[in-house]
This record gives sequence, structure tokens and C-alpha cells, in this order.
Amino acid sequence: MTLRSVRLLRLLFGFGLILSLSLAPIGAPIGAPGSALAQGNDPPPAGGYYYVVRVGDNWSGISWVTGIPIVELKAANPTAVHPHDWLWVGDRLFIPTQPTVPGGSDQSAQGRWYQVRPGDNWQSVSRATGVTVLDLWHANPAHMHPKQWLYAGHWLWIPGVNVQPAPVVTGAPAPVVPASPVAAATGLLTASLTVTATVTATATATMTITATATEAPTATPTVTRPAPAAAQSSPTATALPPTATVTRPAPTATPTKQAPVRTATQAAPKPASGGAAGCPLGFVSYPDGILARLNDAKSSPGALRTWLTGCGAISDELGGVTQAAIQSKNSPDLVVVLQESGSDQLTPRGVLLIYHASAGGYKLARKVEGTGKLALLKAEDIDADSQPDIVWTDTTCGAHTCFATLYVESWNGKAYRDWIEGEPTMAYPEYTFADTVPGGSGAEIMAHGGVIGSAGAGPQRAWTETYISPEGAPYNLFNQVYDASPCLYHHILDANQLFKQWTVAGFDPIIAAYQAALTDTRLEACGWIDDELPTLRDFARFRLVVSCVANGKASQARAVRDQIKHRGLLAAANVFLDSYKTTGSVLQACRNSAGYGETHPEAWQFLSDWGYANPSFEAKDLCSLD
Repeated sequence: MTLRSVRLLRLLFGFGLILSLSLAPIGAPIGAPGSALAQGNDPPPAGGYYYVVRVGDNWSGISWVTGIPIVELKAANPTAVHPHDWLWVGDRLFIPTQPTVPGGSDQSAQGRWYQVRPGDNWQSVSRATGVTVLDLWHANPAHMHPKQWLYAGHWLWIPGVNVQPAPVVTGAPAPVVPASPVAAATGLLTASLTVTATVTATATATMTITATATEAPTATPTVTRPAPAAAQSSPTATALPPTATVTRPAPTATPTKQAPVRTATQAAPKPASGGAAGCPLGFVSYPDGILARLNDAKSSPGALRTWLTGCGAISDELGGVTQAAIQSKNSPDLVVVLQESGSDQLTPRGVLLIYHASAGGYKLARKVEGTGKLALLKAEDIDADSQPDIVWTDTTCGAHTCFATLYVESWNGKAYRDWIEGEPTMAYPEYTFADTVPGGSGAEIMAHGGVIGSAGAGPQRAWTETYISPEGAPYNLFNQVYDASPCLYHHILDANQLFKQWTVAGFDPIIAAYQAALTDTRLEACGWIDDELPTLRDFARFRLVVSCVANGKASQARAVRDQIKHRGLLAAANVFLDSYKTTGSVLQACRNSAGYGETHPEAWQFLSDWGYANPSFEAKDLCSLD
């Protein structure tokens, strides 16, 4: 082959690669399946929906996000149960939820389907349906796209909502009437008109609707917590509507012009009844209304608090006005937390506002829109770096459990910066601040909680997470310590964690932990599996066999093996001892016993599903020293 031929082949290969990429769905996430679920005009399947396995998925994780036990998921997807409990990327799993198909005659009381419209995001769907964002995420894991985008035309499952008959438009459009300003991205044409809608249940109602035309299918990202930037310290940054909407082409190779979609326009909110005079008309008007009152010469933080209480924007339980020296030690800056009143959501949305004082009056320096209830924890320098910090939580609640996410921002004189790694989230947390860890700067943040209020979560115990600011740097997780539990299963979990970390402290603490599982008479059953205590104790004996051999005490290992009654675990222990005798390698003996578990799931399956709040267990975990 000549050099010219080689170059020609390279050009052809490169052209083919470029062509294949150009035909890929626009905006599709890397590694995501080409076909999304419950989208377009195809209705979702009756009785549930499909979930396409993605990179990094496992049975435990899918059980967590869907709320369906692993046993039920496997029963509904027998062909997806592979050796080692592996899941293949691209496999379609059926998630049984018994939903109602759009337009179907079966009006289930368990929920309904909602088709995403142009301009929708998770918060707007939550407000329109009365279901919290967290519950929507749990019910629609296949729609958790990068940047939390939603794609117009996709179907979302709305759990726990009765299906109402759809109104049928019969009248001709009336003349155009003025509407409230609506945030719209470039390319969206929005007009308001009044039509007569006749509900099929013989009731006639008049509503205001908005017709929205778009040149192409759109995907809308959700912006729930704008990234801190220097520009946000300027009051002009808060003139934006509560939700920023950005449109982009949906993942389709041939976008077509979409017919106008009619969306109900909510009536303007009314001021709180019985409140003080001059309450803002609508929750979005409060930031400017507060600013005007602060810059009134007769106003004060106390007067502001009284006014907001009268308007229903704060109460003894929700929201508040806090004076904080942010810009300097003597600066009378204010942090205001509001909660939307009159909302029918389980956790009404909140907003956090920071007003900086200056010679010319107050300015709105920071605005954070919450997904749910906001609560200010601290407004001071907590990490002793001479820069003030703002610490708050955003709490959303589902049918059984409330989850709070912790946020920390630090003011450096120019902008508010994220001052904690990630977005730590916990069920029902209680927060404390104290200087307890050497090496941490200032106070540590301790969060205690974590117990999920659902029977499907399995046996649980609370824990404490400690976050430190190392030498004044952003906070990060230092450790996680579980509360003491009388449940033998939890003691086994702790011993298993030590087993995984055998290279750190050796096998002595491992042997002590599994030995305690056998001798501590205070440990009891959680009531999750049959023969729970003898089965878990035999598992502890199996791990003692491995640990004793690895610790140079093979004679003790054989004595412990003779006490095992569980057939699967006894066979796995024999495989381990025989392999060690043949190979002289603990690691190889461990691999062989795990291999035995692959063909004999009775040796480990009793640990595979203890609810979605607990770790799953696979054949490879039976003896995992590698």
C-alpha cells in the first residue's frame, strides 16, 4: 500500500466519523441511550415505565431513585438478571408503578401523566402539579438529564395525584387581553388570549390560557440555585424572574416545527388577607418591595419584620429577618428569608435575600431561590478566616420523608462563593456548630439524622456527618459516624466496612468485630429475613474463617468453620480453606470462594436486599480482599 493510499483511507475514516457525529441526536448526553423514555407522542406503558440502564447504574441505585425494592425490580425484569448481578448499559428495565396511560379510560388515583411543554422545568411542573421536586425526581429517574434539563414532549409520571378530565376548547378566541410579563427565551412567541373552555363533566368555566409557538423542540434547564459570581453582587442581577429559562434544540436529528402548545396561565397572586397594607402583589415582587421599604427613612429591621409578618411572608416557624455584619464589622447588612404563602405545595418555595447597606441606601446583593423551605442557620464568620459566611438549608418533603440540603457561601468582599464541596443532603437533619476537630479552621458543621420514613428503606439508624474547613478552605466531609444500634445487621455492616479496609488497620479489629457479633447477647434481629440471627451469625463465622487465616491463625479458622450451620456459607468456607491449602494464597482462596458464590447464590443472597437505604450485596462481596 502506497503512502497516498494510507492518507486516502485516513481521510475517508475521518469523514465517516464526522458524518456519524453530525447525525447524532443534538444535545444528547454522552453515554446516555439514544432513546429516551415516555417521550414524544408514544404513551408510556400501562402499569409502569421503562428505564434505560446508564453507565454506573446498579440494582441498589435504581431501587433508591425509583423507590421499588430490588426483589420487585428483578421479578419484573428476569431477563436483566445477569451473573454477578451486573446490569448491561442500554438494557431496558420495566419499573412497575401501575400508572395510567394518557387518554386512557382507567383514571387511577395513584397518579397521572404530564407531558412536558416548552418553557417547563422541574420547579414549574412541581408548582403546576402540587408534587415536590424530590418526588418528581424519584418517580422519573430516566428524565434526570445533565443540568436538570427537561425535553418538550416527554411524559413525566406525577405520583399520588388524581387524574382530572381534560377541558375541551369549544369557543373561538376572544380579543387579546394584557397578561403578566412571562420570561421567554429567544425563539418563543408568547401571546395571551381568552377562550371559553367547557369541561367534559358538564361544568363550563372560563380560563385564561397562553399560546406558545416554537420553531423547534426545546429543552429547558432548571436553575434552582444560581452559581455565585461577581455580577450577582449587583442589584440588577435580581431583576430576573424567579426561574431562568433557556431553550436549546431537543435531542433529535431532524427537528420539525412544533404546533403551538397551550398552557394555562396562573392568575396574579392576591395579597395576603388580613395582612398589612401595601403587601406586594405576588411572591416575585417581594425583593423590590423590601428594598423600597429599607430605603425609606422611617423604616427599620424591626418594622420590616412586622410588615413581612403581616403579609404572611414570614412567621414564627418560617422565614425571618437577620441583621449581619457582612461587609464590615459595623455594616448593618440584612439577610431575609421568605416563604411563599397561600401555596398548595407540601413544602412551599422560599427565597433568601441578602441586602448590603451603603451610604446611598440598601442594595440587593444576593438572591437564592429555593426548591422548598429555606432556613438560615448562620450569618457570621464560622471558619475563622475573617470572611463572613452564610449557612442555610433547602428542605423538600415527599409523602414520607423530608430531605434538607446544606449550603455554605462566603463573602470575599467582591462576591459570594460556594464554600462547601457538593450539596450534602440528609433526611431530617439537625445541625450543630462546634470546634471539635484538630486541623479544622473555626467551627465544624455537624449534621445528625438520615432516617428515611418509608418501610421500603429497610432497617435504619441515624448517623452524624462532620464537615471541616481545612485551614480556612471550603468545607468538606471529614467523617461519618453511625449511631449505636441493637440490630445485628447493622453490626455486620460495620464489620463488613472494616473488612473492606483491611489494608489500613489489619485483621485484628475485623476479628474483634465479627467475634462481637457472635458473643454480644444485646444484639437482636431487625425482622427483615427468616432465621435472621443464626444466618447473620454464620456469615460472621465465614468472615472469621477468612480473617483468621489471613491473620496467621489457620487452626482457629477450622474450629470456627465447624460451627457454621448454613449450608451455603459452610460450602463457601470449605472452598476457601481448600483453595488456601492448595495455593497458599489468601487472595486466591478469597477469589475462589467468591466464584463459588456466583453459581450458588444461597451463600450470599440473604444480604442482597435489606431495603433501598442499605447497601446491596453481590457474589463478589462474599470475600472481597482485592
